Amino acid sequence: MSPRRARVLRDQDTSDSPGALRRHLIDVTQRLLAAHGAAGLTTREIAREAQVADGLLYNHFAGKDDLVVTALGERTTELVGAFLATLPEAGTATLEDNLQVLAQATLDLTAQAAPLVTGLIGQAALVGRFIDGIHAGQLGPQVAVAAVVEYLQAEQVLGRATTDVDAAAVVELLFGACLSRAFIGQLGAPEVGAPTAATESIVGVLLRALRVG
Repeated sequence: MSPRRARVLRDQDTSDSPGALRRHLIDVTQRLLAAHGAAGLTTREIAREAQVADGLLYNHFAGKDDLVVTALGERTTELVGAFLATLPEAGTATLEDNLQVLAQATLDLTAQAAPLVTGLIGQAALVGRFIDGIHAGQLGPQVAVAAVVEYLQAEQVLGRATTDVDAAAVVELLFGACLSRAFIGQLGAPEVGAPTAATESIVGVLLRALRVG
């Protein structure tokens, strides 16, 4: 065990087991990716931020790209898990209130997920590995989309939403609108209206599509 490795984990009052150090490297990489994206991120920068020797990373990962994809995949899983926890139950509250919750949760999810994707622009190999990883897992973005489709279909069965529209198409509109705002925000464009106004606008469109009668 290197003295430097023990010191950084001891300073954090953390176990110095191999699993703890691996977790530490992932956490540090997630912070760096959130702050600066993947472009230009080096093994040395990760090691310096993690306060470990440069070569220590290779004891736990095949290389920097392996660590980056792992960090991004875990963060995506966390975001989708948090999103699923907010989903309303069909038949509770009002359809408008539930759509408001969904719109805000989707805005939050896409706003936090967009930097993960834009940070990989220009790195085709990493993008491919990242996409393969999140779609192979149990909590990739496709799970979030499918859960909202299932919710809307349940509302249709209950008669609270019209069956004249395809629930999947409505969800596509929801995620598309939120992703558009998230990616525009990543480009540094000024915010168009407050978040509350954004969800109200989105919900207004969805309600007109789903309203019975």
